[in-house]
Amino acid sequence: MVQRRKLDHLPDRFPLACQWEVTCRCNLHCVMCYTDCFNEPERIRQELPTVDLLRIMDDIAEAGCLELCLTGGEPLARPDFFQIYERAINLGFLVTLFTNGTLITESIADRLAAHPPHRIEMSMHGLTETTFEQVTLGRGSFHRCQQAIALLLERSLPLTLKSTAMTLNQHELLPIKRHVETIGSVRYKLGEEIRPALDGSGTPFQFALQPEALDELHRQDAQLWSEACHRRRPDTSPCRSGMRRFHIDAYGVLQLCSGNRAQGYDLLNGTFQEGFYDYLPSFGCRWKDPATTSLLHPSVTHA
Repeated sequence: MVQRRKLDHLPDRFPLACQWEVTCRCNLHCVMCYTDCFNEPERIRQELPTVDLLRIMDDIAEAGCLELCLTGGEPLARPDFFQIYERAINLGFLVTLFTNGTLITESIADRLAAHPPHRIEMSMHGLTETTFEQVTLGRGSFHRCQQAIALLLERSLPLTLKSTAMTLNQHELLPIKRHVETIGSVRYKLGEEIRPALDGSGTPFQFALQPEALDELHRQDAQLWSEACHRRRPDTSPCRSGMRRFHIDAYGVLQLCSGNRAQGYDLLNGTFQEGFYDYLPSFGCRWKDPATTSLLHPSVTHA
């Protein structure tokens, strides 16, 4: 592991960590998912082919990137997933895998164990089958998720379980957290942000908890309450997205972060170095500079 004091010597602008949405395809259709609107054949056909994805990965490794988060959609739904994953491991990335877990089999768990990631984060949106599958809309997904947890634990892989707080599962969030606390080294994360769908639809917001419901939830758990209080502290520092962290979408477009896709640089027709150093600093962000480009008008810059 790279020591933090060594990272402090990096320049302010340096491509340290990448979150890569390698696909929007998924075997589930979670009700709050902001990428599921692109989980359809025509969009999937437009996603990066293997050869281009690997070329871009080589470029970001050469630029010095250390951390790589593979997310989706469901990354394991790509037929070439292990070609991507094993290239990332061989290039020396600290790889985090975001997954719903339901595609993990013994053979997949074995391949992950052969080249362990830095971390696996798996979604666990319910403690009962009924609640879980109300969220995922996938019959059998609850049991497949439980099997995946067991397979990963048997191989001592680093696992974090996480839930998105919603109206559908609010009654099970604290029981999920308590359950995870009994599973040895497994960590738990509660997500509270629900985003608009990639097509601009606000459909996911119908499942968002109201602030007072979140506040009540936080007050029932000392850790959640401490984290909530920390987030409420005034923070006048500008957003630093695009400084050391960046996002790449399923089509090879470089962006500031997964939550700001207002502008992008097409890595299929340009170089990562040019995109990160010459274009990314000019992209508008309402948390950086309110006078910059509106988030309501997406655009893609082609080299």
